[in-house]
Amino acid sequence: MQGTPGYTWAGLPPRRAHLCPPVPSPAPLQVHRRLLHDDNRGLGEALDEPGADGRGLVVRGRHLVLLDTVGAAPEQHRPRAQQMATPPTVVLAPGRGPHLRQVSGLRRALPPNVHLLSLEPRGAGAVLVRLEHLYQVGESRNGSRAATVDLTTLFSAFTVTSLQEMALGGDVPLPLPRLLWNPPTETPRPRLDPRWVRLRPMEIRTFLASVQYRGL
Repeated sequence: MQGTPGYTWAGLPPRRAHLCPPVPSPAPLQVHRRLLHDDNRGLGEALDEPGADGRGLVVRGRHLVLLDTVGAAPEQHRPRAQQMATPPTVVLAPGRGPHLRQVSGLRRALPPNVHLLSLEPRGAGAVLVRLEHLYQVGESRNGSRAATVDLTTLFSAFTVTSLQEMALGGDVPLPLPRLLWNPPTETPRPRLDPRWVRLRPMEIRTFLASVQYRGL
C-alpha cells in the first residue's frame, strides 16, 4: 500500500475476477466483461450477454478487502478465502424433524494450516481422504510450517485402521513403479503411519483409508 511501508492488502472476490496489473493507486477489479464487438480472440462473436430481461447480466456479490501487516496478512486472508469458497450448505426437509443439535464429523479441529479437501466413501470399510496444506513456503511465520495430523481418531463416525497413499486423483496407489527414484536432494518419505501424517507447504496428499465404523 503506497505510503504505508510494512502493510499490504488482499481482495477476496465472491467469484473469479480479474485484477488489473499492480499500480500505485487505485487497483481496478474487473468482475464482469462485456463487448459489443468481437475482439478476434477466438470466440467468433461479441461477448455481449443481454440476459433474460435484455438489459445485460447483473452480478452481485460480497468483496472482502483485508489490510494488515505483511507478516500477518496471509493468516487472515487464507482462512477467509476458504470460508468464502466452501460456505456451509443449508439443507431443508419436510416434516417436524428432530430437535436442533450440533453435529460435527470431526472429533477435534484440524491444524489451522490444513484443510480437509475431500472425504469420499469407496466401498465397504474404505474412504478416500484428501488433505491439503494452505500456505506456501515462507508465506507465513506460523502457517508455512509443516503440519502433522493423526487420522486414526480424527473422525467421529469411524476409526482409521490403515492407510494407502494414492495419486492425486485417488485411482492409482503410490509409489508408481515408473517414478521410483531417489536423487541426492530428495529426502525419502518415512513409512506411512496414520497417526503421523505430515504435510509440507502447499502439499496435497490423498489416502485410501481402511476404516472401522463406530458402534458396528
